[in-house]
Amino acid sequence: MSSMITDDVIDALQHCRLKAYFHLRGEQGSQCGYEKLLVEQRANAQPKAIEKIRRDYSGKEITTDLNLSAVNLSEGAAFVLGARLEDVRYSVHFDALRKIDGPSALGGYRYEPVLFCGAPRVRALDRRQLAARAILLARIQGAPPSGGTVYLGCASVRTSIRFGSTLTKAESLLRDAERLLRAEAPPKLVLNDHCRICAFRDRCRDQAVREDNLSLLRGIGDKAIKRYARRGILTLTQLAHTFRPRRRGKRADIPLTGRDHALHALAIRDQTIYVLGAPTIPTAKVRIYIDMEGDAEDGFIYLIGLVVCEGERVERYSFWADDEQGEDDIFARFLEAVSRYDAPRLYCYGNYERTFIARMRRRARRKKRIDAILSALINVLTIIYPHFYFPTYSNGLKEVGGYLGCRWTEPDASGIASVVWRKNWEKTGDASWKARLIQYNLEDCEALRRVCVFLNETPNFEAGSKTDAAPRVASVAQLDRLARTVNWSKFVHADFEFVNKRAYFDYQQRHVFVRMKQRAPRKRGSDDKRRRWQNRDLRVTHRMEITATRCPDCSSKRIVPLDPGQRPKGLQRRRKRAIDLVITPGAIRRKVIEFRTVAYRCECCEKCFTPERYDRLTRYFHGLMSWFAYQHITHGLGIKSLAALFYEIFGVRVNFWEFTDFRHLLVHKYRKTYNMLLKQLIGGPVLYVDETEIKLKDSAGYVWVFANTSATVYIFRRSREGGFLRQMLKNFKGVLVSDFYSAYDGLPCLQQRCLIHLMRDLNRAILDNPFDQEVQSITAPFGVLLRSIVMTIDQHGLKRRYLQTHAKAVEAFFDLLAERFYESEASRGLQERLLRNRQRLFTFLEHDGVSWNNNLAENAIKRVSDYRENVRRSVKEAGLAEYLVLLSLFQTCRVRDISFLKFLLSQEPDMNAFAAGKRRRRRAPRIEIYPKGYLPPSIVSLRRGKTRQASEVMAPESK
Repeated sequence: MSSMITDDVIDALQHCRLKAYFHLRGEQGSQCGYEKLLVEQRANAQPKAIEKIRRDYSGKEITTDLNLSAVNLSEGAAFVLGARLEDVRYSVHFDALRKIDGPSALGGYRYEPVLFCGAPRVRALDRRQLAARAILLARIQGAPPSGGTVYLGCASVRTSIRFGSTLTKAESLLRDAERLLRAEAPPKLVLNDHCRICAFRDRCRDQAVREDNLSLLRGIGDKAIKRYARRGILTLTQLAHTFRPRRRGKRADIPLTGRDHALHALAIRDQTIYVLGAPTIPTAKVRIYIDMEGDAEDGFIYLIGLVVCEGERVERYSFWADDEQGEDDIFARFLEAVSRYDAPRLYCYGNYERTFIARMRRRARRKKRIDAILSALINVLTIIYPHFYFPTYSNGLKEVGGYLGCRWTEPDASGIASVVWRKNWEKTGDASWKARLIQYNLEDCEALRRVCVFLNETPNFEAGSKTDAAPRVASVAQLDRLARTVNWSKFVHADFEFVNKRAYFDYQQRHVFVRMKQRAPRKRGSDDKRRRWQNRDLRVTHRMEITATRCPDCSSKRIVPLDPGQRPKGLQRRRKRAIDLVITPGAIRRKVIEFRTVAYRCECCEKCFTPERYDRLTRYFHGLMSWFAYQHITHGLGIKSLAALFYEIFGVRVNFWEFTDFRHLLVHKYRKTYNMLLKQLIGGPVLYVDETEIKLKDSAGYVWVFANTSATVYIFRRSREGGFLRQMLKNFKGVLVSDFYSAYDGLPCLQQRCLIHLMRDLNRAILDNPFDQEVQSITAPFGVLLRSIVMTIDQHGLKRRYLQTHAKAVEAFFDLLAERFYESEASRGLQERLLRNRQRLFTFLEHDGVSWNNNLAENAIKRVSDYRENVRRSVKEAGLAEYLVLLSLFQTCRVRDISFLKFLLSQEPDMNAFAAGKRRRRRAPRIEIYPKGYLPPSIVSLRRGKTRQASEVMAPESK
């Protein structure tokens, strides 16, 4: 049994902790052909690299088989071949070491590691492997090398690399290896992509199947597994029980793109193919199924297979290339074969084929034929992924095709195996390897054909009509119906069923009870065509006459009223009605005012006119609009509810567009108040800020809230970018309290981060790492520190002279945190975050009245969240902007503990004066008029109607 960290352990740890644990315990698995190929490539590259090194260095400059120690390295050899590190924990082999200039414990030089790589290019795994050896080397020579040297491929191409952040990852890798060395129990089993070529693949898969492990599902990541684990979901069977059919919303035309892991687990549990939505696969008379094989290292395609189906006729093609130069030839043959057919439809499985064709298109001179192929090419996997859930652990062609009955000649047929077969053919030239690859490629095409046939056939979801050999297929819509259907007992007789259906409430309301109501006698005559004006039947409570004193054109006071017979046709005696609500502490009553006016003639300019105030007279006065704003903003009543409320209580009919008119007029009136609040916020000593997303009818955006203890302002922005904050807060000199969103980092002001957000994240780290003592060592002292501060706040409030006593404890906590060295990834992440925000976490200790949380802004943002839930996507940007102005006034009244309704009724523009009670008593205006240039929508629609009627009368005359 091995108890040393070896090369195999370091290499395995980059892929899987469990594999590294097996190597530490001396266990051996069965290597697959691909792993053997990699070992062989590296073994072949090593002698050629050594030969090249010996040509570059003289024999005296090279030392071989050196045991790494400070004494041996102090001899100063220019190049070391075959060095080895042996100590209590490590037994690591170095391919070579190269001497470079630089200070170290050895003197004026140091060494950097050299790696012999069989691949033609440097991979991330090779970088980390080389960086890990650099760290081990630094422990001996006292200085870390900044880079290393790699000899690539059989040609031994020398390249130098710089480590950078790779050193940090390598340090974490070595610490993880040391923890595994001390571990008594094996790590948790988590399958990943490396399992395809791992020597322990069969053992781990059998264990995962026995455990019903979540990682059996391809595509479910480590983060998702942890998220399910926090909910107590540890197996696929448990995950299957969480699936709930969800009905699609109003925007059902949006195509499905995601994958539901719970539904996939349900398909495996039930051994049933579930179909989500109504997928369709484009088809044609000629269908061509494509599969390509390529060399991953050199990056070229060497085999293209086609299966062409035209009616009952099936043709097969295979285009083979011996080397990279033959790629253009087989692509030309592929284009020629496809061009023989009229309007074919091509199918592939995955994006590999489309990527190759697009690459060849960039090199081609004539692109028309290639564009036609790309437009006719269908990636079947993009249809399976969101719509079809097979009872297989992945959506790979081998698993899906195997479930549908497809078989391959070779038992170990796979993409990895094809790479090994190709290398064997290149090495030996044996035709059997070539024949095996061609057979495998055509079988993939046949499997793709079988999958497409199954997807094109309309699945019969009725269990009684399928054969036992056919796979079980069910639609998710069927599950939805079953979940929402009440299993009443069925009636035996059809007559009973007929009678039962007519006993439903809706049926009786629409067909039975409506016939029993007495119909009002139909009015006949010309009165039916006459338009009945809204609210004309309301009893008038007040009458007023509007007069004029000056001519609107020449401002002359020499105006005389006209007799009814002398008035022009457009200036006949007219009457208007205005409706208002008189709100008192004891009651609310309706007020209907009838306004009359007379026509005038100016003796100077001889112009006839009516008073301008009469033309701009509003239909609804401020009291009624204030009541609307109070109900709409404070209690969240919608337009339909408000219309019913006004009619039921006050007998006033209000159209839905008139409510929009109310809001617009109120915003116009209180825009100055809104700007005053914003200016007051920026000039204050502390500002709380938060943001939330909101979806509009035609787009989406973000609502930002700015608040303090005396004002709140909401602002809508199209995006979450915080660039506008720099211009908006350029004169802000106080403390900004916010969450950890990065847009606030660059603002030139003092900042306080919300400690509640941080505390929740710390708690989540504890739940995600329940056995990590390093995480506990960070969170526990932080909790004690924060508790002591909050206790002081409870006793004395947010006063600087009392909070400053905790400054030394805060500094001691951060100093201790910076000195400690943490091994686990979670604890290092917490350490970095706390130290990065060190100057922004306890700013409130140095100021009066600055809170340690963002409660004011978060409480204000809840109003937007409630509004978002009510309106969904039915509001536009202009309507939202107006709503936010009124919401700002309401929230400001709320934090100041004053009545929003009383503030509106007072018509006081200065909220500070209203709150202080210093406003002067003034009588409400007897006449309320629209702002200059404003025309209400009702008048606009009326004028459009008159214009339309005039055009209809003039049209026959012109004919």
